[in-house]
Parts: sequence; structure tokens; C-alpha cells
Amino acid sequence: MISCKKNLKESGRCLMRYRTAFFYEMLKSLRLLIILFILFNLWGCATAPYRRVPTQGVYHIVESGQTLYRIAKTYNVDVNIIIRANQINDPTKISVGQPLFIPGAKTTLWVEPYRPAIQEAVEKIVGPKNYDSVWRYITLHHSATLQGNAARFDRDHRNRGMGGLFYHFVIGNGTLSDDGEVEVGWRWKKQTQVNRPYDIQICLVGNFNEQQLSDAQFNALVNLINVLRKQYNIPLTNIRRHKDIKGCITECPGDFFPFDRILAQLK
Repeated sequence: MISCKKNLKESGRCLMRYRTAFFYEMLKSLRLLIILFILFNLWGCATAPYRRVPTQGVYHIVESGQTLYRIAKTYNVDVNIIIRANQINDPTKISVGQPLFIPGAKTTLWVEPYRPAIQEAVEKIVGPKNYDSVWRYITLHHSATLQGNAARFDRDHRNRGMGGLFYHFVIGNGTLSDDGEVEVGWRWKKQTQVNRPYDIQICLVGNFNEQQLSDAQFNALVNLINVLRKQYNIPLTNIRRHKDIKGCITECPGDFFPFDRILAQLK
């Protein structure tokens, strides 16, 4: 009986020692897991750092004719950095006298104002009449984006398998090109039709379900249409919006697009 009791006591002590050792091993493993978790998160941050807007910079006071595009180009700063630094919701809505923080700039610079092209200048942009081409319609689009220019749309359209810039002309809104700037696409230079025969495609940068057409864009569009109508004898009834084409299910160029005002001006 005595030996049995001793054996039971000894077994109890062994069990306690085993439980204590197991408990400490678990603590070591938990510490290791915590350390690995912290290191993993640190490495994750190192591979994808949060890009802060630089605190150093200057304030530029917007003057008449200065667009966000021109300001960014003059200071050699990406336009989106300026947009983020100044919490701009609509990059087309900067006003005269508005201070804009330019991150990274060391001194204020003179930004040459943009002068929208008059009709004679638009004629040079369009070029002389091509007597081998037959153009009968002009269709108006919006980009449905707040920013853009011909180069960006060309890249996007190539990625989408559309063979490059879909439009013959692009009219900027002051973000990635000047407000009212008329850009000529490669299809016009080569007098190439798109998906509808005899149809000139014009795109205005902006989302006109949310924005209004700028005055510079309006005037540039009217001048451009006047030149094209004169050269190719296109009747006013053949000026149309994308959504006016039978079979096209689209809101393009948007509910706020001033189509009736444009037609009245063309008359």
C-alpha cells in the first residue's frame, strides 16, 4: 500500500511538471506568433507605403485664363497631386483669386494664361478640306470623366481593343489639356471613319451629367463645327448627340449638355 501511494504521488508530480512545461512552451509559441505578426505588418507597409502630399510648397494665386493644366505644367507637378493637396472635387472649378497650394515648389512662378482659339485658328487646326472625303454628320460625345485629353483617351481605347483614339477631335476642359483646346486625333489626320460612315466624332472632356460645359469649350465647339460644316457642307439637321442615334442606348453627352444652345448659336 505504501509503495502504491508513493507511485501515485510521484505520478502527480510528473503530471504537474508536464503541464507547467507545456504551458511555458505555449507562451513561447504565442510570443513568436506575435513577433511574426508585427514583422509581417511592417514589411507590408514597406512594400506599399502611403504617399503623403509634401508639406513643403508655395501658394499660387489663380489669375484670369490660368487653368489647372497650365499651372501644373508650369510648376512641373502632376495635376492630381495639386488636386489632392487642395481637396478639389471638380478640377474645372478653380476661380480667379483662389490660392492653390503647389507641393514641392520653392517659389511662385508666372503662369501664362490660355487664349481660346478663334475661328481662324481652328481652321488651321482642322486643316484644308480633303476632297476625297465625304463627311455628312457630326456626332457629339462627352468623355464621362472629370479629366482627360487625346493622349489619355488614345491609350485607354488601345487597351480596350478600339484601335486607338475613337474620336476625330477632343476638346479639353483645363485638366490634362487647356480649357477649350482642340486636339486632332489620328483618325482625322488620316481621314479615317470610325464605326459609322461619313460621321465626324467630337468628344468634349467632362461628365455633363454632373458638370456644365465651360464657356471656352462651348466657343471652341461652335467654332469647330462651323469650320467643318463650311468645308463639307454639313446641314444643321445632321449635327447630333450620341444619344440621338437610333439604336444607341446611352446618356452621352449628358443631361447638362447645352445642345439647344449650341444649335441656336450655329444658326
